[in-house]
Amino acid sequence: MINKEFKLFSNCLTVKGLNRGVIIDVQRKTYHVFSNQIIDFVNEYSGEKIYNLFNDFKEYKVILKKYMQYFLDNELAIITNDSSQFPAISHSFDRPYSIDTIILDMNLSKESISDLLKLKVDDLGISCLKLVAEVFDEKKTIEILRLLETTKIKTIVIFIKYTKGIENKVLRFDSKFSRLVEIVFYNVDGLDLLKGWAGKKFVYEKKSLNEILTMKVQNQDDFVLNLEAFNESLIYNSAYNRTIYIDENGNVKRYLGDKLSFGHIDYVDLNNVVENEGFSEFWKITKDKITICRDCEFRYICPDGSIPFKQKDTDLFFSTNLKCNYDPYKNEWLNLNNN
Repeated sequence: MINKEFKLFSNCLTVKGLNRGVIIDVQRKTYHVFSNQIIDFVNEYSGEKIYNLFNDFKEYKVILKKYMQYFLDNELAIITNDSSQFPAISHSFDRPYSIDTIILDMNLSKESISDLLKLKVDDLGISCLKLVAEVFDEKKTIEILRLLETTKIKTIVIFIKYTKGIENKVLRFDSKFSRLVEIVFYNVDGLDLLKGWAGKKFVYEKKSLNEILTMKVQNQDDFVLNLEAFNESLIYNSAYNRTIYIDENGNVKRYLGDKLSFGHIDYVDLNNVVENEGFSEFWKITKDKITICRDCEFRYICPDGSIPFKQKDTDLFFSTNLKCNYDPYKNEWLNLNNN
């Protein structure tokens, strides 16, 4: 036994925060909280012989056995004759296309929408289209969905400002388009009155469209526990990477509410737009570059999309205006329902 090796499974990823760390099991989509000392121990001794572990921690054998048993019971680690049979998992994140998601305001002119969907989206490699509308136009929505049937887009989500009885209009067409996976109603009041629509594609949100798209994290259930998202978060802002927003006037922007425009959709090549430094550098603002986020043990599984900005050009790190529901300095969740 003492000549065998202790090895953390490759699907279990370690992250240190300011006060504590986590081991994220991307296969089981769970995480385990540990002190940073334990994270350091795992990082240093994974692949070492059992003899070396207990020899280096002679005074802490009881504690070491306790943690070792926890790792084994939760299948975070294994005792093996040859740890080289468990190579490290790749953290590369590479995609064939520059853009994955377009958020499109449906108030954009029919001509511009038609040109975008007929002539551009397939060449761009777009896989997800998010359609947003403050005022629901049933006829125009159906026309757009029909145009999308001839594209390679895999997933369509519609965000509509809620009005009473709007479900009856949506039900007339939602089942006819297989790639329409979800219809999100925002600014909804009286959620308790809407339980009769359970089982449909409908999602009801009290929040505004901006709050939904910035994906403010309410609790740990909002975390994204998969390898692809983890790897993306290491080098990109996962909330905005490979995503563009086109407003009702055709302006190409980085996100809803962006004050900058990078050209009009009718006249620009979107591949060239996203190579613009203002776009590409924005995508690269990881949680490691944002004040407070960089100290958080959950930063690589957190989808929060609070807009990062620098108060002064000389600032080393970015800030955000929204206060998070998790405090990485106290390691506790806050009640910010009124924020």
